[in-house]
Amino acid sequence: MNRAIRYSSKKALLIALVIGMIPSILGGALVYLKSNADLSGLSATAVKEAARQIDVMLEEAENASDILLTRAGLPCPGNISRQLQELVATYRFLRSTHLAIDDKIYCSSLPPSEASPGTDPNNYLHGRLHLGNQTLTGSNSSALTLRSALNNASSLVEIDGRHIQDALHLIDRHSNLVLEIGRHWMSQDGIIHHASFENYPIASTALSSEKYGYTLYAAYPAGTLLTYMLNTYLLLLVLLLALGLFAGVFTYWMLGRVLAPSLELQRALSADEFTPYLQPVISSTSGKCVGCEVLARWYHPQEGSISPNSFIPLAEQSNLIISITKRLMEKTAQELVPYASKLEAPFHIGFNISAKHFESFELVDDCISFLKSFKPGQIILVLELTERELIQPTRTATRLIEKLHALGVKIALDDFGTGHSSLNYLQLFKVDYIKIDKSFVSMIGANALSVHILDSILDLALKLDLQVLAEGVETEEQRDYLGACGVDFMQGYFYAKPMPVTDFVSKALHHPQKNPALP
Repeated sequence: MNRAIRYSSKKALLIALVIGMIPSILGGALVYLKSNADLSGLSATAVKEAARQIDVMLEEAENASDILLTRAGLPCPGNISRQLQELVATYRFLRSTHLAIDDKIYCSSLPPSEASPGTDPNNYLHGRLHLGNQTLTGSNSSALTLRSALNNASSLVEIDGRHIQDALHLIDRHSNLVLEIGRHWMSQDGIIHHASFENYPIASTALSSEKYGYTLYAAYPAGTLLTYMLNTYLLLLVLLLALGLFAGVFTYWMLGRVLAPSLELQRALSADEFTPYLQPVISSTSGKCVGCEVLARWYHPQEGSISPNSFIPLAEQSNLIISITKRLMEKTAQELVPYASKLEAPFHIGFNISAKHFESFELVDDCISFLKSFKPGQIILVLELTERELIQPTRTATRLIEKLHALGVKIALDDFGTGHSSLNYLQLFKVDYIKIDKSFVSMIGANALSVHILDSILDLALKLDLQVLAEGVETEEQRDYLGACGVDFMQGYFYAKPMPVTDFVSKALHHPQKNPALP
C-alpha cells in the first residue's frame, strides 16, 4: 500500500509495555506459586519429622511407664528408688521417673530436694501429657511429662525439654516449629509459653497426633517468601525480566514498522471497515443522475479514510478482492434499498471487478443476491472490468460472462485505451459499455493528439454499437465537448465527488445538469 498503516507512538508504547510485562507478571506469578508450594512442602516435612522424633521420645516414656506400673503400690525403699534412677539412665530422653498413689508421689528418681511434677490429672492433656517448667539442680528447665494410670496408682515420666527443643530447632530453624499441648506451647528456643499461640502467615501447617493428642505447627514469618524466591529463583527471575524487556522492545519496534498489508486487509475485512461511496453517473442528454459507480473506501481506525488506489491492487494480489467486493455489494444494497423509489429507473449501479473474479462462479451468486434486493427492472447492474491484472480467456471466464449476461448484468470496459488488452477484451468478451479514461478527457482543449485519439475511440464505439461513459470530467469545456461528440454518460468532479449513500441520495439525485452544447 502507498500509505503506511502504523500505530501511534503512545499506543505502541502502551502495547509494548503490556506485552513486556506479561512474561514478568506470569513468570513472577508462577515463581511465587512454586515458592509458596516449596515452603508449604518444607513446613509439612518439618512437622512430620518433628512428630516422628517426639513420638520416639514418648514411646520410650511409655516403655518406662509400663515398667514403673509393675512396681506401683510397692514400698519405696532404696532399691526401688535406684530402679527408677536406672530407668532414667537406660532411656536416653528421660529426665526423671515417679510413682504415685492416689495422685500423691511416694517414690521418685529425684532426690527429695528436687521438685517433682504435679500429679493432678486435670492439668494433663486428656489426663496424659503435660508441658511445663520444672526445677532441677537449682535451675528451671522445661519438661514434657507422660502420665499413665493403673487403678489408683500412676506413673509420671518426664522427658527432658532440651530434647524437644532440639527436635523443634534442628529440623528446620526457619519454619518456627512449635509444640502445643493443651494451653501451653514450646517454641524453638525451648521456652514454655502460656499465652494463646498465633502462627506465622507463610506456609502455615499443623499436624495433630492421634495417639498422644499434641499438635505441631510450622510456618514462616512475613518476608520469607520473597527471600526464598530471590535466593532460589534469582536467575529465573532475571531471565524473565530480560525476556519481558526484549518482548517489549521488540513489540515497540514491530509496531513502529508497517504492518503486513495483507494481514491488515484481512483484519479490516473482519472488522467491516470497508464502506461504499457512490459517484454519480450523469446522462449527457437529460443531465439527470441515471447511475453511480460504487467505490470502496477503507476507514482505518488510525489512518482514517484510505482511497481504493492505496489498497485495491494489494487486495487483488492477496485474493481478498472477491471478499471485499462481495461485502461492498451487500452494504450498497442494504444502504440504497430504502431509497430505491428515488432512483431513475432503470438505474445503473456499477462495481469494479478484477481478474480474480473470473476464476470461479462466486460472482454470479453475489450478483443474484444484489439484484434480488431491488424490484425487477428497477436497476441495471454493471460490472466494470479493470486491467490491473490480465483476464485470461478461460472456459470459466467465458461461461461467467454468459451467466452474467443471462441475468441481465451489463459489462463495461474500464479505463479504455490505457491498457494493453483493451482491444483484445472487446474481441473476447461481450462488452456493453466502454469507459473513456480521464487521461484522455483531461487533454480536451490542451492536446490535439489526445483529442484525435478520443475521437477515434468514440468512432470505434459507434461502429461496435457500444455505449460510452467518460470519466474524470472536471470542466464545462470537457462536458460540452463530450456531449457534442455523442458520449452517453459522464462522471467526474465537475458533477460530484464520490460520497456516502445518504449524501448521494440527498445531493446527487434529481438535480439535472443541462448540457449547453445540446439543443
